[in-house]
Amino acid sequence: EKATYAVTKRGGTEDITLEMIKNDDVGSIRRIPVKLGRAAKRTLAKFVFDFIRTNPVIYDAVALFDAAHGNLGSAALDATSLAARRLAMLKQAELSSTDRLGIGPKTLLVPVDLQEAAVNLFNRNTNNDKTFINAMTLDIIPVWYWTDANDWALASDPMDIPGLELGFLDGNEEPELFVQDLPTVGSMFSNDKVTYKIRHIYSGAVTDFRAFDKSVVA
Repeated sequence: EKATYAVTKRGGTEDITLEMIKNDDVGSIRRIPVKLGRAAKRTLAKFVFDFIRTNPVIYDAVALFDAAHGNLGSAALDATSLAARRLAMLKQAELSSTDRLGIGPKTLLVPVDLQEAAVNLFNRNTNNDKTFINAMTLDIIPVWYWTDANDWALASDPMDIPGLELGFLDGNEEPELFVQDLPTVGSMFSNDKVTYKIRHIYSGAVTDFRAFDKSVVA
């Protein structure tokens, strides 16, 4: 199976005047470079989580989550549906083979609306002995910007199935921040403005649908 992608550039600029800097009593202007860095990190996180949220068509011309891939459910998150989707992941077969991979999920991804319910699934509450689901130790990731309050997804350990690949130009995984503040050139010379520029160049693609499972609840 072959997946391809091309890196794309993301970023922007922010201008700050000398007057803004002088009048920055609470330090909000001075925090702009930090906020630019955080914005770049959020953009990268959304790029990754959007593969799960938007269900794109992948390398085999089929949507990532599809009945043909055997990784699409429709039940709300509870102990029964979680066990069923885990079983579906375990039954995924190798490419061009009927041999089962036997690799279950490591991570449970939920909207923030389901975070409490997800955590409570693994609590014993009043039962003295752990149930099957209580005994599972999944990492729970609440995805802050997912707006659908019912959909949830599972992902395997990327060390077992590298289901998603990210590529960064020249290996620069961190965003680059540039400052134009020389008084003799650019916006500082013409308008007394300091210009910050943030740049992050990367892309990625799904490399194996078997690493993911999602339940889309109507």
